[in-house]
Amino acid sequence: MSKAPTLQAASFAAIESMAALQEACRSWRREPRLGLDTEFERSRTYYPRPALLQVATRTGNYLIDPLRLSDLEPFFALLREGDILKVMHSASEDVEIFFRMAGAVPRPVFDTQIAATLSGYGHAPSYRRLVAEVLGVALPKDVTRSNWLNRPLSCAQRTYAALDVAYLLPLYERLAGELARAGRDTWAREEFHGLLDEERFDPDPDSAYLRVRGARELSRRERAALQHLCAWREREARRRDLPRGFVVRDPALLAMARRSPRTASELVAAGLHRREAARSGETLLGLIRAALEAPENELPQPGPARVDPREHGALLARLKRIVASKAEALRLPPPFLAPRESIEALVRAWRVDGRKQLPAELTGWRRSVVGDALVAELERSP
Repeated sequence: MSKAPTLQAASFAAIESMAALQEACRSWRREPRLGLDTEFERSRTYYPRPALLQVATRTGNYLIDPLRLSDLEPFFALLREGDILKVMHSASEDVEIFFRMAGAVPRPVFDTQIAATLSGYGHAPSYRRLVAEVLGVALPKDVTRSNWLNRPLSCAQRTYAALDVAYLLPLYERLAGELARAGRDTWAREEFHGLLDEERFDPDPDSAYLRVRGARELSRRERAALQHLCAWREREARRRDLPRGFVVRDPALLAMARRSPRTASELVAAGLHRREAARSGETLLGLIRAALEAPENELPQPGPARVDPREHGALLARLKRIVASKAEALRLPPPFLAPRESIEALVRAWRVDGRKQLPAELTGWRRSVVGDALVAELERSP
């Protein structure tokens, strides 16, 4: 039976002054590893707004209030300290927060969610479930839907925030040991390294159209219009610090690309809000005209050819069975070992494009574990 969190796990020290931060950071520099978490809001902004930074050491939990501290450089310097391991759970968004705040990603990192997946605990287990299953502690239900930017924070919020880091280091101890015994620690390091790619935080605006559902069905000229419109929206969302959909929603962009409107009223008919049409209509119409007038050699190339299930369905099924068999033997979730998209990309490379190369998602440690077996099946199959 799971036990309740200890009083020590739920306790914390609040850091709300520069003197307290400097003193804490001097102490933390002597630690071999730190547990880290963040609370933030981004429901109405493009960039996440940090609301609380949590730190766990071997002896206590700390809550740093970024709304009360104008200078966090002592903490940022610690994040860049290569001799201190930063332990996080589902670290992708936390790494982005630290990148936005500090201008660099924390290194090195250990993600307990990835480590747990590699250790046979299922696909992307939650922190709460992992603490219960690995450590036998039942955490209270979270309060993440509350507004973390409001001050003062409630007692429940602060306790939740402390508990959110309190068990990261014990989880690390258990999971690091399991990974080492299974010979998967190098796999884990490879996965952790992928979290630190800074390019993913500022994607190329000219590639934003590829994320719009329905872009594949457009003609090349329509796709050029969508590319121009999406690149403009991406830059505007960043400049205004608004979610992309608050600037223009995807369906409106798609409709504008298809209809090639020539007036502000036609933009509105395609789904653009009247206020945005008044504000940016001329710019958008100019982008659409530029796409209509662009020479053929400047239009976006067609996307990857689809893998026809009627032609390649049997082969796809065999490859998926290989993945399922390997995943079961390794106690790994099949989508983690080889996502469906990567299997289709592999078939496309071999049978449609003639490139005969592994997709990036099947390289690294996955190549010897499953990639080579998939290639062997492709080479065997008629």
